[in-house]
Amino acid sequence: MIGDEGPGQNKDGRGLSDAEPDAAVLPYRLRWRPRGEKPGAHPARAEGGEGSFRGLLPLLARPDPRRIDLRATLRDPFDAVHVRSFAPRRAITVAALVDLSGSMGFDEAMPGHGPPEVARFAATLAASAAAGGDAFTLLAADDAPREDIRIAPTHRRGIAQEVLSRLAHAPASRRSARGLLAAAEDLPRRRCLVFLVSDFLIPAADLADLLDALWRHDVVPVVVRDSRTEGHVPAYGLMEAQDAETGARRLVVMRPSLRARWRAQAHARLEALDAAFTARGRHAFHLVDRFDPDALHDFLARR
Repeated sequence: MIGDEGPGQNKDGRGLSDAEPDAAVLPYRLRWRPRGEKPGAHPARAEGGEGSFRGLLPLLARPDPRRIDLRATLRDPFDAVHVRSFAPRRAITVAALVDLSGSMGFDEAMPGHGPPEVARFAATLAASAAAGGDAFTLLAADDAPREDIRIAPTHRRGIAQEVLSRLAHAPASRRSARGLLAAAEDLPRRRCLVFLVSDFLIPAADLADLLDALWRHDVVPVVVRDSRTEGHVPAYGLMEAQDAETGARRLVVMRPSLRARWRAQAHARLEALDAAFTARGRHAFHLVDRFDPDALHDFLARR
C-alpha cells in the first residue's frame, strides 16, 4: 500500500537522499579469530610480525631471530632465548542476508515500518564495515535470490549509500522467504559475520534448515517486528486485519479476550524463535518498529 508521501520520499517524510546512514561506527567484536592475508582490525589466528602482542616464546619454538626480546632473554636464569609473538590483525567480510518476502513489507503505509528501516540498518552495517577495513556484501531473497539487490563483497567507498538506495526502494513480494537458503550459498566460503534480517514468519523446519546452512559463519539473527502484529491495538473496535504474506484483508471485531490471545500467540512465537537461536549458540537483535542505532551499538558491544 502506498501512503501520502511522494515518490521521492520515505515513510517519515524525508527524501531518501537525506536518509543517510548513521555516522557512528558500530563495534562488532568477533568471538573467533579470522584467517586470511588482508590486513584489518581483527586479531587473527596466524603468527606475524605485527598486530597485538601475544607473548614470549622460546627461539626454538619460533625460530625468528628478528623478534628476539633482549630484556627477557637476559633475565632468564636458564639462558633461554626468547622471541616476541604477535597476533596479526586481519579483515573479514560482513554480510547482510535480507528477507524480502511479503510480510517484510507489511502495511508499508505505516511510518517507520518495512524496507526503509531495514535499509538504514543494513547501510549502517556497510558504513561500519568500510570504516573498519572490512568487506561488505548484501544478499536478499523472497522465494528466490534477488539478483537485483545483491552486492558482491566490496571495500569501495559509498557502499553504504548504495545499500540504502537498493533496499529502501526494494518491493517486498507476496511470496515466501524460501529463497534465503539459496541466497546463503552465495556467501564467501571463508567465515563471515552474517546479519540474518527477517521477521522470521517462516515454518520452523525452514528456519532450522537455514540456520544449519549457515553453520560455518558467525550469524546474528535480526528479528524485524511490528508492534501492531503483536497485539498493540485497541481493546475494542472494528479493525481491518491483513495477512502479512498474501495481503488478504478481513474485518475483525476487536475485544479484550481476542487481544489477549493475540498477544499470547505473539509472545509464544518470539520465545520459540529465541529458543531456536539459543540452541545454536545465537542471540538475536530485535528491531521493533524503527531502527535504533544506539540499541544495536549496545547489543554488539555485549556480544
